Amino acid sequence: MGVAVQGHSVGLVNMGSVPLRAAAAEQALAEGAAPAADGTSPAADNNASAACRQHLARVLVRRALEEVSSR
Repeated sequence: MGVAVQGHSVGLVNMGSVPLRAAAAEQALAEGAAPAADGTSPAADNNASAACRQHLARVLVRRALEEVSSR
């Protein structure tokens, strides 16, 4: 069995006579950044509020997942 990732598409090969799309995996990648800051309690300071840091965590994780999935 093998896995092929291109952009936001995930394909599974050797699962049958034709490759299959792994829709659940694609959805998980798309939603992967949403819970990035869950359970965190970042400190606020003169540079950023706690809410800003949590938002930034989600943005940076989303960008990292997009970069990895586009390779």
